[in-house]
Amino acid sequence: MSGRTPPAAAGPSQQPRFQVTRRQQLEIRLSRLLRWEFWPSWAFYPPIVIYIFARSARARPFMAVTAANPCLQASGIVGETKHDALDPLQANAPEYAAEFTLLPAAWPLAQRIEALHAFIAAGPGYPVVLKPDIGQRGRGVAVIRNDAQATDYLAGAEDDVIAQRHVAGSEYGVFVYRDPATARVEILSIVNKCFPSVTGNGRHTLGELILADARARLIAPGLFQRWARQLDAIPAAGEVLPLVEIGAHCRGSLFLDGNHLRSEPLRLAMTAILDAVPGYHFGRLDLRCPDEAHLLAGRGLKVLEMNGVTAESAHIYHPGTPLIDGWRAMIRQWRIAIEIGEANAAAGARTIGFIALLKLWRADLARGKRWF
Repeated sequence: MSGRTPPAAAGPSQQPRFQVTRRQQLEIRLSRLLRWEFWPSWAFYPPIVIYIFARSARARPFMAVTAANPCLQASGIVGETKHDALDPLQANAPEYAAEFTLLPAAWPLAQRIEALHAFIAAGPGYPVVLKPDIGQRGRGVAVIRNDAQATDYLAGAEDDVIAQRHVAGSEYGVFVYRDPATARVEILSIVNKCFPSVTGNGRHTLGELILADARARLIAPGLFQRWARQLDAIPAAGEVLPLVEIGAHCRGSLFLDGNHLRSEPLRLAMTAILDAVPGYHFGRLDLRCPDEAHLLAGRGLKVLEMNGVTAESAHIYHPGTPLIDGWRAMIRQWRIAIEIGEANAAAGARTIGFIALLKLWRADLARGKRWF
């Protein structure tokens, strides 16, 4: 899939006349610079990395954190497959799983397409979500709406792909962990993932609407690439255009602090999910449900992904969150992960060495170049 762009929304094929001025580009860059939620990882993570090494130096063994989730490779630090956790969830608690199937890269393209068509035919049809079995930060995730998009996606995919039912509703990230002292499942963090949109007025182009919207403007570079063929279109008055449909912050989703949504019914639902996946003790569950009331009641939850140790307590990206609060939340998260890893290692769980972890990281960097 190297060099490909994600399946684009239908629209005119001519090059857009819409242009962004240098001043507008500078204003967008400055606005992003002033909001740490848009900083690159190398700017945000140094204090957290220092803490991880300092705490790991006192851990027994040193790489104890790699035992936090024995069911995932390296506990989900890097290189884990999505189906390692989704397989047992789908088998043991299907009521909580967004149904999926694996399309191995070893299969010929025709076999992958045939298997995808069978999966779609057994459900409600399109749309369906395709994504790499090994991925992070929304890498390679696409909502597919027809056979042509599906064929194009699979023809360029060099790695194993997951096909998953598209689940409507509100999206949340619920970070959970199993307390190593009590074995009780606790909720560490909740984030409400919102998808920016603009509303047409019958006068301005899509590009102009993006620049006029306070939030869309901040993620304009990515939106201009995604909607390149439609930036000159003039949406009708009152027409709502969802700009983002992937629940990843780096893909443009707005993350809002949802910690007020903690409830005992939700905690019990999280317990049932973790009980269905032996060896999963720590991470963020990305899920969808009809609305906030269903989340509070722990009902109608469909898990899209079960992320490992390097998932984030994503409520920190709520606009206006102080930088120090973001650092504190992430340091607390890693402290818990290392403590869980120590307990699991003491009980016999396997750890991996630092050099092996670096090799997994290098392999993932190479893998990332193959996906949009």
